[in-house]
Amino acid sequence: MLNNVDTEALAGARQAIREKPEAGIASYGVSLAWQSGVRANVRTLPMSLGGEEISRNFSWVVDEPPQLLGESKGPTPQEYLMSGVGACIMVGFIVNASVKKVAVRKLNVTVKGSLDLAGFLNLRDDAKVEMLGLEYQIDVDCDADDVQLEDIRKAAVEFSPNAMTVSRGIPLSGEVRRAA
Repeated sequence: MLNNVDTEALAGARQAIREKPEAGIASYGVSLAWQSGVRANVRTLPMSLGGEEISRNFSWVVDEPPQLLGESKGPTPQEYLMSGVGACIMVGFIVNASVKKVAVRKLNVTVKGSLDLAGFLNLRDDAKVEMLGLEYQIDVDCDADDVQLEDIRKAAVEFSPNAMTVSRGIPLSGEVRRAA
């Protein structure tokens, strides 16, 4: 084990997915229950990995600051989006460092972004609804040289499901139903 990552288990998982691709299909879900104003309580739904259901019992609050009609009882949806991207990059960085036998002593990932509320409020045709972009910074203390660090960073981002989902975009579909 290096960086508390079991690289042998990772190699085993990779081989299992090579032999049986459906073993690598992971499905996730969350359910949001409106509380009041612009605040919601979010809870995880069971996850599926290769057809095996995995219980996930986590919940959190999403809210906005008072300046955006909320009560600051939790992070904003954008802060959660950025934390998901940053955490996925962090996971990729530490796993790739471990595979390359690089011991990490300290690792911090910072993600920042902005948006034009005129897009959300439909005030101008030229105002984008989506965030204007995300920037990340990885601060790491390790013994890797600059070439190794760049290889690890590149792999961490290029194989990050969340980073690639945001940068490449994916289809979004849905429906509305009347509650019973």
